[in-house]
Amino acid sequence: MRRTMILFGGIAVLALLLIPATSGASGSAGVRPQTAGSTAEEINQGKQIYAQSCASCHGPNPNGPSEYSTVPSLRDVGGAAAVDWAVRTGRMPYSSTKGPAIARGKPKFNEQQTRALALYVGQAVGDTLIPEVDAAKGDVAKGQQLYAQACAACHGMSGAGSALGGENIAPTMLGVSPLDVAEAIKIGPGQMPPGGGIPNYTPTDAQSIQNVNDIAAYVQALNTNNLNRGGAPIGGKGPVPEGFVAWVIGLGLLVLVIRWLGTRH
Repeated sequence: MRRTMILFGGIAVLALLLIPATSGASGSAGVRPQTAGSTAEEINQGKQIYAQSCASCHGPNPNGPSEYSTVPSLRDVGGAAAVDWAVRTGRMPYSSTKGPAIARGKPKFNEQQTRALALYVGQAVGDTLIPEVDAAKGDVAKGQQLYAQACAACHGMSGAGSALGGENIAPTMLGVSPLDVAEAIKIGPGQMPPGGGIPNYTPTDAQSIQNVNDIAAYVQALNTNNLNRGGAPIGGKGPVPEGFVAWVIGLGLLVLVIRWLGTRH
């Protein structure tokens, strides 16, 4: 009986380990007004924030080299959209110069401060564009097709995210906002290519904007609708955890039942 209880406890622990936290950090549900212009006051505020919170790693001049080989120069990351995406989602300022800054967190600046910082850096590197996006104008079915072609290989069709090898990770799409999607497609953070794999992508092109709207609509559907048709999704991680459940937990329970039946005689 004692060995049986230990085995039951081990199976229970394994089952709990298969339930990932796929809810993700909560992203804003709406779309923030796009960066259309700037004022001298905003630029000056952004400059001060940059000097206090960014320059020690990225260098005193956003358009110049960074202070560390592991830290990219801001002239190469995607302009204002990259700053807005990284700061608004809590990825920056980063606490270390080592490792990829991919995990979402609590933003350290408010919306107005984030806008000012994005404007300052965008102006310094010559790219102040924040991409246009409106998930309400997107087609979920078309977005699903585009997502399957350009995003699912790394992020998974369920948006659960996946490890890509080494320190590279495709983060979960659960909890992200339409603006997160549009900015990530424009800048291509981490191992993601600029344009997100969308054919002939240009952030100001009408067809590209519609494609982004479609993908944003599908990602929004992942966050609001249950697209799993029956069964426990196990975080949407695919066949590996499903096979683990079938072989380890399922087979383990079968062995326990056989042992229990054997003790009755």
